[in-house]
Amino acid sequence: MRNKIVKEIEATFSNQGDFFIEEELVDQTKIFLIGFKTLVDLTKSKLYVQQMADSNTSVKALFINLNDRVNVDAKQLIKGILEGNLVIVSEDGKQNAIVNPIVQSLRSSVSEPKNESPIQSSTDAFGDDINTNVGMIRKRLTTASLCHCSYEVGDLEKRKLSMLYIKGRTPNALIDKVDQQLKGIKSDIDTIDDLNLQFGKRRLSPVSHLFATELPISAIHSLKENKIVLFLDNCPFALVFPNLLWDMLVSINDRNFPSILSFMLRFFRVIGLVATLILPALYVALVSVNPEVFKLDLALFVAKSREGIPLTAFLETIAMVVLVDLILEAIVRLPKSVGPAITMVGGIILGQAMVEAKLVSNLLVIVITAVVIASSSVIGMQNSLYIRLLKYPILILASLFGILGVCTGFIFTIIYLASLTSVDIPYMTFRIKKEGATK
Repeated sequence: MRNKIVKEIEATFSNQGDFFIEEELVDQTKIFLIGFKTLVDLTKSKLYVQQMADSNTSVKALFINLNDRVNVDAKQLIKGILEGNLVIVSEDGKQNAIVNPIVQSLRSSVSEPKNESPIQSSTDAFGDDINTNVGMIRKRLTTASLCHCSYEVGDLEKRKLSMLYIKGRTPNALIDKVDQQLKGIKSDIDTIDDLNLQFGKRRLSPVSHLFATELPISAIHSLKENKIVLFLDNCPFALVFPNLLWDMLVSINDRNFPSILSFMLRFFRVIGLVATLILPALYVALVSVNPEVFKLDLALFVAKSREGIPLTAFLETIAMVVLVDLILEAIVRLPKSVGPAITMVGGIILGQAMVEAKLVSNLLVIVITAVVIASSSVIGMQNSLYIRLLKYPILILASLFGILGVCTGFIFTIIYLASLTSVDIPYMTFRIKKEGATK
């Protein structure tokens, strides 16, 4: 039979998947060990308590010798649990203690991020262990409002999955829908895309429902922005749901700089996004379909740069952008020791050789180089990939209709992105409203 304090603590953390209450016998008296599995090494901590019990003559002496913080109220006990301590309560509830436990080794698999480069920020990154990842969030976000739900998903292979959100901020409707989607998973989840498909049909869409980040500070910021964070076992990423357009333009690390610099960084990302989409198409439109837009001097310069090139502007551009995308893919797949060599061969030697062989113009090389740099200015590898894909339809329209095709393609791209939703939340939503009611 649990006493009043234990029941109060249990009610506070009733929706926390990593919360535990363990019963132990010390000198024929029952005690309760309470804490979070993601922060407390329960096995070693129980052994420590047993060793302390063996060296004390009574339960009362045990509580006094465990720690200075003994016989405190329920509020302090809850705070102690949130701080990662082990709370011990006697069976009658008259004695309690907040104990420094044997902590989970959160640092063992923590390394620097490999896919993101935070500036003036913590360089910790998530690892493969799901408990470590949840513990890294809980260590930084010590609030009782942080809720953790655990799932086991899959058919042949059961994988652990955790959902985190902030009670009172994340909309209840969003929590319920995600909870239903996760509980309804019947197939194996081998990749992030398998999980992504559970949130709606986007098999032919390059835009994911989930935004993957390996930075704890970014995941915590998403929680504070009323979103949901998912962790999949053996996946070193926090999967933020829903993924919004602004996630590729705005980073919490921007706020490490004065507001004017933060605005400048975001403005450059918008330029990078637009340039990646329309710059190759604009080259084709202005060189081959609408050269009359240029002033005479500029038109002569462009014509001279293409002198002797047998390919049309469209074929020249499509060959170059495909080649550059192949080089970028090769750089990602190859070992780091070989990547710089491929960059040099592909970017400098091959580009220069193609210009000298009169296969592409100098102007196109400048345009493609600018596009490669611009596409890397947005946040998130998957976002960079999908805007690189979206430039191809605009490029084809530009080869057929010139400037009109560029404008039409760009407008249709915006309409397409505006039509995307994740559980009724539009992709181009600026901010998810805070939920007033609690769940």
